[in-house]
Amino acid sequence: MDNLTHAALGLSVGVVVAKRGGSLPAAAVAALLAAEAPDLDVFIRNADDPLVSFRWHRHFTHSFAFMPVWAVLSTFITVGFFRWINQPWIPWRSLLLPAFAGVLTHLLCDGCTSYGTMLLWPINHIRYAWDCLPIVDLFATLPLVVMTIIALKMGSKKWASYGLIWFTCYALLGVWQHHRAENTIREYFASKKIVPERLAIKPTISNLILWRVVWLEKGQWHIAAVRVAPGSESQIALGDIRTAWSPAAAGNPPPGTFGEKIIQDFSQFTQNWNAYSITDTGILVGDIRFSMLPTSGRCLWSVYYGGDEEDHHLPQVTKVAMDRGIQDGDWSRLGSLLLGTDPAYRNSKR
Repeated sequence: MDNLTHAALGLSVGVVVAKRGGSLPAAAVAALLAAEAPDLDVFIRNADDPLVSFRWHRHFTHSFAFMPVWAVLSTFITVGFFRWINQPWIPWRSLLLPAFAGVLTHLLCDGCTSYGTMLLWPINHIRYAWDCLPIVDLFATLPLVVMTIIALKMGSKKWASYGLIWFTCYALLGVWQHHRAENTIREYFASKKIVPERLAIKPTISNLILWRVVWLEKGQWHIAAVRVAPGSESQIALGDIRTAWSPAAAGNPPPGTFGEKIIQDFSQFTQNWNAYSITDTGILVGDIRFSMLPTSGRCLWSVYYGGDEEDHHLPQVTKVAMDRGIQDGDWSRLGSLLLGTDPAYRNSKR
């Protein structure tokens, strides 16, 4: 989730669990620091590893096992800060619970999104993703921020609780909408006698109405948009079809090479949701789960292996390719899909 949401959740939960008679500002600060701390993994860098941001983001720093580290660090940084501003009387023990609560909000919030979070590291390396909230959602965040500001200004646990209740209810609404989207696409499968080998259903940016659906059938990824607006019939718009990548695909790096290792690591991150395409100079192995448009097969991130696109005389290269570009007509297409006016829509049973 975005850092503004994490901050608001941390501040709110810090106010709610602050010790009676203790420093409410100090509790809020400790929870805020703890709620933002897991994202310090963005500073892990390695120039020789093109997948470092994928490999380490939401890794051990986002696990339940690492919670005590963030909680203790945030507690003592907060104590040091308040001593620096001449408030040495704040006991560190009173800040541990707010700090633990703050970091817990971060882990659970990230788990609600689609990127995947290693909550149970080191027990396992599964990236849990409950797919009930977009990574950025103004409808979830703005009311939370407003109620958090009121809670801080008034020193009110009640308003802080309202903010947390709002966010929790919104996430539960996302669970329900995900369930509706899944029922819709399964009705379509039944009508077409489709038996998908894999299925993913993910929210789109800043709403719980329009969902991106991807399924694997006979070696191809099929993509569709599913609209589940309250009080209206569910709609499906079929999108792109992409070839699924396999270790035997033409153009793959030779066994034992750096390129093969990077694609294997990328496949571990994507959990093998890999699309495959051939370019003029090489191949692209992309994460089909994510795209700028819910019906599009253009992957947000891919691994490119092949000749250098700028200097064809250089040896084969392996690098991460990002595709976050907005093409002509993308915004209007997204709007029509969200509003239910797109001509590609069909009933789920047709």
